[in-house]
Amino acid sequence: MWSRAAASPTLRRIAALVLAVLLYQGWLTFQAVGKAEPGLGDSPDERGRFPVDVVLGFPPERYHILRLQDHGRIAGTDGTTVHLRGVSPAGVDALAREYWIDALAIPEEER
Repeated sequence: MWSRAAASPTLRRIAALVLAVLLYQGWLTFQAVGKAEPGLGDSPDERGRFPVDVVLGFPPERYHILRLQDHGRIAGTDGTTVHLRGVSPAGVDALAREYWIDALAIPEEER
């Protein structure tokens, strides 16, 4: 049974696609480690949310702003940094997995 399945070009393509997706997800998880600054989220509000500065390697475009709005309220931008408010801990995890985000920092007024 396995030899016939291994000989099938369709099953080999599906296996290669599944392997590629798993490798990509593993890479996203690996590169997310260390993006969040130590102490980020140490002082949440009454709802358990906190502000986050999202540091990009480029000026944000409409696409990036719309994606960031999924995780918090946009409070403004400064060059390559987008200021988010009301971010949940799960939102920080999701933001860290985005390959185009360089770092997640504590806003200056929170330090």
